[in-house]
Amino acid sequence: MATAPPSRDALDTEVVGRRVVQYGLDVLISALIVLPLTLLVGIGANSDSGTTAWAVLAGLLCGLLTLFWYWVLRPVGTGQTWGMRLLGLRVVRADRSPLTTRDAVARLLLLVVDGPVGLIAMRLSARRQRLGDVVAGTLVVRDRRVLRADGGACDVAAGPPAGRVSW
Repeated sequence: MATAPPSRDALDTEVVGRRVVQYGLDVLISALIVLPLTLLVGIGANSDSGTTAWAVLAGLLCGLLTLFWYWVLRPVGTGQTWGMRLLGLRVVRADRSPLTTRDAVARLLLLVVDGPVGLIAMRLSARRQRLGDVVAGTLVVRDRRVLRADGGACDVAAGPPAGRVSW
């Protein structure tokens, strides 16, 4: 028995496996961004100039600001972290409007709490939302945009092609 293809208006939220891989990629990318700052802090903290506390504080502040940019500010403009972009995922509000800063902050704060509970919540939720998504009113969906040769973007049909297994 053939099933009807997904409607063009349907959002494909069957992306739990991709989200797990995406989170691992984003943690790795975040670490690679913050690692140079940590090394600079170590160099500053070992100097004899008496600025150890200031170097540590400055490094900590730079690291936190960098993580805030990566996990909150960057997705607000694009709906994607770099890990999401690599795996074809995008965060949108449940009403399909773009992600707001408040939504991104709520998602980040609850990401710390979510952990394994978030994975269970995604598996049990009809829309595959973790706790942060529920509180923020967001969905992580398969990105339907494709880049054109001229650098612009256009939408394609929602969902995976017929017969394809979603991971």
